[in-house]
Amino acid sequence: MESLETEVRGLSRLLGQAQAPLLAILPHNTLEYAEAAQQGGADALILGIDKTESMFPGLFGSFDLQEDSILGIVSTSSIPVGISIGDSRPLTPESWERIVGKSFSFVNMYAHHMPPFVLTDERIDKLVSVGAGYMVEQIKSLSEMSHVKALEAAIVSPQGQTHVFSVLDLSTLRMISKLSAKPVILRAQKRLEAGDFRSIAEAGLRGLSLDPSALEAGVEAYRAAVASYLRQFKVTSP
Repeated sequence: MESLETEVRGLSRLLGQAQAPLLAILPHNTLEYAEAAQQGGADALILGIDKTESMFPGLFGSFDLQEDSILGIVSTSSIPVGISIGDSRPLTPESWERIVGKSFSFVNMYAHHMPPFVLTDERIDKLVSVGAGYMVEQIKSLSEMSHVKALEAAIVSPQGQTHVFSVLDLSTLRMISKLSAKPVILRAQKRLEAGDFRSIAEAGLRGLSLDPSALEAGVEAYRAAVASYLRQFKVTSP
């Protein structure tokens, strides 16, 4: 893989592309999965730390525990790399300084997990996730905050991730997209059929983040899924 360019490529540049970007969330912070995502055609990688969701056993550890593998990916990736931070432990200003000092292109957190000192840090773009149960007024207010570059609609509850993509999901996405003052990316937490991609694009979504919990396990299956989702979403996106 090629080395990173000197300039860190942020979320703003990804969202400014002619076609909507596909962000690949890695199920494990390993070079094998990073390479698979890039070979599948992903526009950016999202690494993870401090997760608590049972679907992400490879991302439970802290930055300290996973620093070597994370920095190995960042230093060799030919596409932008974001860091998604969970809530298994409080994020302190000291820990944040260690993270933000690395060459990440953006940080991703749920709004109810993100401390204000992360939001207002001018050194890195913010992709703020909105989850199931967020009020309409909260979503609108979040999108109007100047430090928020984009929202990620992660609207599926854990128990709903085995269900089909539904009309209710589509209606919720249309509402969020219409309300938001910033671009909205969908976190694909359910398996999507070919026809679903056109509906998602027509709902006004500006990108897709591929949640590995909706995919088959294994590096080869992950590579194939990235390529498949990319091909179908790019064809239907404006």
